[in-house]
Formats: sequence, structure tokens, C-alpha cells
Amino acid sequence: AVEDGSPAQKAGLREGDLIVSFAGTPVVGIDDLHRLLTAERAGVSAELRALRHTELVTLAIVPREG
Repeated sequence: AVEDGSPAQKAGLREGDLIVSFAGTPVVGIDDLHRLLTAERAGVSAELRALRHTELVTLAIVPREG
């Protein structure tokens, strides 16, 4: 799910997108993503890559705390 007003939504992530990397690090599952989303990354733009149907999309996302 992509929450309304979230950094993911603001970056252009859509429901059904499959995240494959964050800040150049592969993401295999939600646990990987949670480990990468540290307090140090809050407010810092990072590249997120996701599969959208058959297309690989690259988005700039700015994580936030909380």
C-alpha cells in the first residue's frame, strides 16, 4: 500500500510497484527496506528503483522520520 501524503506517494510510487533497490542497495523484502530506512536517511534524497508492471522506474524519494 502507498499511504496518502507519504514520501513514497510524493516520489511517485504507486500501489503495486515492487521496490527492488533503495540508495543503490538491493531490496528483497520489507525487512531489507526497514533496515535501510534509518534516522540518518531522514530528509536526505535517495534513489528508489521499482518494477512497475514490466518497466523499471527510478524515483527520487526523501524519507522522513516517524
